[in-house]
Amino acid sequence: MSTKPIKPGLADWLRLLAGSQLQTQVSRSVALDAGALGVMAVDAAVTLIVIDAEGTYGLWIIALLLLGLSFSLAVRTMRLPGAEETGPSIASMRRAREAEEDEYLLEDSLLNDLEEDLHTNERALAHKIRLFNRALNFLVLAILVELAGRGVQ
Repeated sequence: MSTKPIKPGLADWLRLLAGSQLQTQVSRSVALDAGALGVMAVDAAVTLIVIDAEGTYGLWIIALLLLGLSFSLAVRTMRLPGAEETGPSIASMRRAREAEEDEYLLEDSLLNDLEEDLHTNERALAHKIRLFNRALNFLVLAILVELAGRGVQ
């Protein structure tokens, strides 16, 4: 915790900045969830196409496996908590307010809590992004395998 007091005007500005960053993180999280839903829909559609076509046996099975992996990763992406679920922690802010009598120490404590919540949300979003990208990569790979199977026929 910092020992140097933060001026109230600066603290207000930092709170606004932290609030803006939290809103951005929530928006990114919601966009990832929507993208995961889209990947799941495309997975289902491509699965129906692959099953209907029944191309080269080995490639057909590989395409279905890749689609299954893509679908499961998209589901995992949606099940991870988003920024709207992970921060900021109002309870810890309320406890800090009750414990601190000095206004400057309270401001510093609240800003530290917001900073920690921003880092927590950023880590959660990074994990969601990795899962979403893997789901998308498996979907594209499945489509390429199916196209290759059709080219072999």
